Amino acid sequence: MTSSGLAFRYALMAHRGGSLEWVENTLPAFRYSARTLKADLLELDCYETKDGKVVIFHDQDLERLCGADGKLGCVSNYEELPPLLIRPELQNKPEVVKDPDSKRIPLLEDLLDEFPTYPMQIDVKRGASSLVDKVGILILSHKRQAQTVWGSFHEPQNTWCRTNFPTIPHFFTARRMALAFLSWSVGLLPFMTIHESAMIMPNFKWIMWPGFAQAINKRGVPIIVFGMPGGGVNTVEGWKAAQKFGANGICSDRPTALKEWLRTNRLKDVNDWRKTEH
Repeated sequence: MTSSGLAFRYALMAHRGGSLEWVENTLPAFRYSARTLKADLLELDCYETKDGKVVIFHDQDLERLCGADGKLGCVSNYEELPPLLIRPELQNKPEVVKDPDSKRIPLLEDLLDEFPTYPMQIDVKRGASSLVDKVGILILSHKRQAQTVWGSFHEPQNTWCRTNFPTIPHFFTARRMALAFLSWSVGLLPFMTIHESAMIMPNFKWIMWPGFAQAINKRGVPIIVFGMPGGGVNTVEGWKAAQKFGANGICSDRPTALKEWLRTNRLKDVNDWRKTEH
């Protein structure tokens, strides 16, 4: 069984909207990456508040992003959430500081309403199955299955995504990615059932074998590389390593700089392997 891949471009994925250029996972970050920069793909994370609202937020607790105590899903209803902190390195950017949305944790529904057809990668964080259900229903109600790839790197969450919302493309979990790499290393990848539409993988050197990337591409699956630790690949050195590996997309917290680099540095297309076999 072969995945059908993704129906949109994905060479440049703006990690949390571009978290070194804006306050992460905020509407101003997504507006810039979508409207001004025209990044191929927006990456975002979802959690559920105490009163059941789906918000765009990365961490389980509030300390790093809000300077507050407690876990987001346990201590706060949506209207009671504290404001986001603006990091010191962003304080000299008036477009960040003067926008009240830079301090507001947004609802997922707000983003989908504002960008109903813009490609997004949605990472459903750990939590109750109700979070997966609510995110899935929002995707379906906005009729944006073809513009979305979603899931979780954690097996239970991803399985719930796949089995309850089979029409929404999903990505590999960490376990499934390791299984694919092991299968490739022993020559069995052609026989592995692949139901995922994308592999969004960390830039660990042990897994970045060009032959593995090509083998995954042969199954119709694009590879988007993100950085560890932190989530984004943010240096020219890192972008070159992803390119050499054969990545089809790069996830970065510096989408403006990455877009400039991509003007003169092409990433491989999923179908480039065909050219080497003719």
